[in-house]
Amino acid sequence: MCRVLSVKKSSYFSWTQIDHLQKEKSAHEDYQLIEKAFFDLKENAGTRGIKGHLLHKNDEQISRRKIGKILATLGLEVKTQKKFKKQSTAAVNDPRIMPNILNRHFEVSYPNQVWVGDITEIKTRQGKLYLAVYVDLYSRRVVGFATAPHMRSELTELALQRALWSRKPPRGLMVHTDQGSQFISNDYRKLLAAWGLKQSMSRRGNCWDNAVIESFFKTLKVETIYQHSRLIEMLEMKWLVDGFIGHYNHDRPHSFNKYLSPVKFEQVRIDQVKEIEKNLGTK
Repeated sequence: MCRVLSVKKSSYFSWTQIDHLQKEKSAHEDYQLIEKAFFDLKENAGTRGIKGHLLHKNDEQISRRKIGKILATLGLEVKTQKKFKKQSTAAVNDPRIMPNILNRHFEVSYPNQVWVGDITEIKTRQGKLYLAVYVDLYSRRVVGFATAPHMRSELTELALQRALWSRKPPRGLMVHTDQGSQFISNDYRKLLAAWGLKQSMSRRGNCWDNAVIESFFKTLKVETIYQHSRLIEMLEMKWLVDGFIGHYNHDRPHSFNKYLSPVKFEQVRIDQVKEIEKNLGTK
């Protein structure tokens, strides 16, 4: 080979050694990037999530196959997800039950077009803690939430009020929930009417009609609650939930948003609108 290329053996072997070291350095850097991304994402993201995280955080293109091999080599495994069931409290043949207007159309064109809401139960040392949440379908952002040791309608009303005060949505916003008694109470319906909101409800016993909020609850529980082998204090659980929602909205990449966090995804929308308005103003 050296004779054909007319190079000295020492030069050739030096070149191959440098090439080997460069490849070794590159491989080491990939291992470090992937390991860091795995733990940054709290050991809950698979190859797809890590790939998206690396692309947006480090501008690195690494294939899912390579990520999978490196995870296996490092002995890193995604934490398993535990299933949970929520009992429905929907009234049967109640005239206050609204039709399923949303009908699983989970993709919308702009923020504050459709919010989805629900309640979930969390066990603590002091008993059950209930969490009511509302999510904007546009970015999957949590726009309002509240916790309480009960699941009366005041809980859902407080969560919705917080969302309304924070977002100040236009009249006509659709709010979709299940048929729980909290969502058909007189005070809850008055709150919707006062803001000019449309009400939509899932079919009885059909969790897939509100799949987005169910997915959020699963993510919340897998990434926070199921990390504790023992029950924790109710106050600490409230802090955990509050911290997770902040992380979820501002930092956690979401596959629906092309691996941008909900807040960053909405900011992209705002920037696009401003650019359009700017261009229109110059014409």
